[in-house]
Amino acid sequence: MQFVNVGYFLIAAGAVVFALGFLGCYGAQSESKCALMMFFFILLLIFIAEVAAAVVALVYTSMADHFLTLLVVPAIKKDYGSQKDFTQVWDSTMKGLKCCGFTNYTDFEGSPYFKKNNTFPPFCCNDITNTANETCTEEKAKNQVVQGCFDQLLYDIRTNAVTVGGVAAGIGGLELAAMIVSMYLYCNLQ
Repeated sequence: MQFVNVGYFLIAAGAVVFALGFLGCYGAQSESKCALMMFFFILLLIFIAEVAAAVVALVYTSMADHFLTLLVVPAIKKDYGSQKDFTQVWDSTMKGLKCCGFTNYTDFEGSPYFKKNNTFPPFCCNDITNTANETCTEEKAKNQVVQGCFDQLLYDIRTNAVTVGGVAAGIGGLELAAMIVSMYLYCNLQ
């Protein structure tokens, strides 16, 4: 159900962006000061929220690690192997990031998958290509240390920080440009 909520969130975000774009176009086309000012203030609120989220993400990264560990690890222990969608999402995440669990292989101890197979997911052992014939036992997972997905995700973000920062700066620049244009039109309307 958590992944369905993400879909609803993205649909709602798209609707807000559509409404905001329509409001800006309508205000410019009809020369409505009220619509232009609403467009400006809504865009300003979104911009402030994005800046605040970026600051919080930078300042509280370690706290986010602890908070996410409290949420994700129990979900893995409860749902991995029993809920098909949850298992598929984690499998594709572990395959894509070449990681195991949220922190490491021990996240799967006590999960329905572990109880049923008495093994860990094949991604918890480095040699993923040979896992069709061999199982990933605790001994193999312990000897072949595979990094947790949260650490791997943070590493990928840090290695691509310039790209992520560039995209964020580009989006912020577009928002600032839209606010400047809307305020310019607002001030120059008779």
